[in-house]
Amino acid sequence: MRVASNAVIQASVDNLMRSQKALYDANFQINTELKAPDLKGYGLDAELILAGKGAISQSKTYIAAGKMAQNRMDVQDLALKELSNQATELRKALTTDDGDFIMTKMQEIFEAAQDILNTSHKGEYIFGGTRTDTKPFVADTIADLQAAATIDDTFVNNNRKPTATINKNRTIEVGELANELGRDLMGVIERVADFNASAAGPFAGEITPAQLTFIQTEIQNAIGAFDQINTLQARAGSTNKLVDNTIDAQIKQRDLLTIMVHDTEGVDPAETATRFQQAKAALDVSARTFATLSQVSLLQFI
Repeated sequence: MRVASNAVIQASVDNLMRSQKALYDANFQINTELKAPDLKGYGLDAELILAGKGAISQSKTYIAAGKMAQNRMDVQDLALKELSNQATELRKALTTDDGDFIMTKMQEIFEAAQDILNTSHKGEYIFGGTRTDTKPFVADTIADLQAAATIDDTFVNNNRKPTATINKNRTIEVGELANELGRDLMGVIERVADFNASAAGPFAGEITPAQLTFIQTEIQNAIGAFDQINTLQARAGSTNKLVDNTIDAQIKQRDLLTIMVHDTEGVDPAETATRFQQAKAALDVSARTFATLSQVSLLQFI
């Protein structure tokens, strides 16, 4: 009768270690849903995983930048709509023959437009260009408009619009400027106030023929202010739509890349659970075999 040799016992040890390794790997995969603990375990797929994760990170950056720009432009869109409404109110006010009403409306429109031009979002003035820490429109009263050398002197925004990089190949401007939005509208208010203070004024009661002639010209200027605001509003709306579409595209790209990376480095939970049970059973057999061989000695045959 042959007695178990060291070679047989060593083979049993090797089987036991392989079973332990298989059980460890299966348990790791169940807990992490990953095939391997590091890139070395993926061989040639490691480069694909690295590239995929880099692209996912880049997409997330573009999505975040796009959403920040989107939030800002949503606030801007509301402000532009209201400023357009004020331009409409300005035109309507000038079509009345009640002088007192005209001057009352000039004050109301000035105050509303002042607030709109100085709209802020998260502590930053959105119509200031890249100068976001200072009110872009600095006239506090209609008298300040009249006192300025030019209407432009009441605007202190710079001419550099904020930008956002929304994908690898595109950086866009995401803000309008206070002076471009308000110059024409404030110009009408300033000229009406000057005329009211002139020898041909004031506007009080029924307007005079001279006042009517002046107002007819300013009605056209008010229409021009309305058109300017609406043109800028339409441009901002197109930019907002572009950002929306780009965010959607980046989200789809991120999700597709995430699936690709998961398919490459991930495991099938059901298949892994089956392998875990198989490895557990194999380990049990290997352990019992090793234990049996370890107890074999000549004493049993004496």
